[in-house]
Amino acid sequence: MIARDDSDILIALADAVREQAAWGKVLDLLRSQMQASRATLYTENAVLGDSVPRPACFAALRPNRVYTAEELADRAGPFDPDFGTGDSRVIAAAGRQATLWLHRARGNFRAADSARLSGLMPHITQALALAEDRAALAVALADAQTLTWRAGLGQIGPEGPDATAARLLRDAGCAAPLVAAGATRALPGGLSAYGLPDGCVLLRAKRDLPAPERLAPALGLTLSEARLARAIAQGESLAKASAALGLTRETGRSYAKQIYAKTGVSGQSGLVRLLWSGALAFGQGN
Repeated sequence: MIARDDSDILIALADAVREQAAWGKVLDLLRSQMQASRATLYTENAVLGDSVPRPACFAALRPNRVYTAEELADRAGPFDPDFGTGDSRVIAAAGRQATLWLHRARGNFRAADSARLSGLMPHITQALALAEDRAALAVALADAQTLTWRAGLGQIGPEGPDATAARLLRDAGCAAPLVAAGATRALPGGLSAYGLPDGCVLLRAKRDLPAPERLAPALGLTLSEARLARAIAQGESLAKASAALGLTRETGRSYAKQIYAKTGVSGQSGLVRLLWSGALAFGQGN
């Protein structure tokens, strides 16, 4: 059964996974409940809580074991603090560089305090790992959204617009459109919407793809095929794109088949995804 005090700390740890600043509340609870003067959590890249330099002797502590002030005094190096002043309890995490140090200026910690730290440290370690994973995912998501925004490409799926699509719609001042599969619809602000076979809608801002001379070597196409591929990806139907390029309908179909075979896509929607979702759309200039 989880004690009330432990429950408060576990709830605070859940908040700390989502927000770095919430670690202060976790350490404040530990300090208050254990009547400590200081509570400091050392991670690989940060010092959380009371800002105290990390003692050198902490590097040699065995994981998941609670050390007393007397044991720390025996291990202290020449530049470490005097662990004989007041009382301390220190525990290092297993599998990662994290150490928790509680210090009391007056009085002594109890045996129950050491037992409690042993029980809480795995939860603290897990919260640190989850917080790091969440931060890494947030950075990756921000990078991906930056790239799709540069390409002017967003998607509306079953759960609604993604971040880029929502921004494009907001800037255009319009709601998410309904577009049949294979159809293209013009929206305000130069925004266009393309219906995908899976029911999703691809939004594209009015931005140009690289010139055919760049597309051809990048995709392994002839220059004529690259011109047609670019026109299709820019929103033209195969018939209109072929006519604009001076191709007969039969030649346009033949080129399209070669384009799909060489790029490994299954049709026009796949070609649109390839050109606007790939690195080609993110290049500077044409």
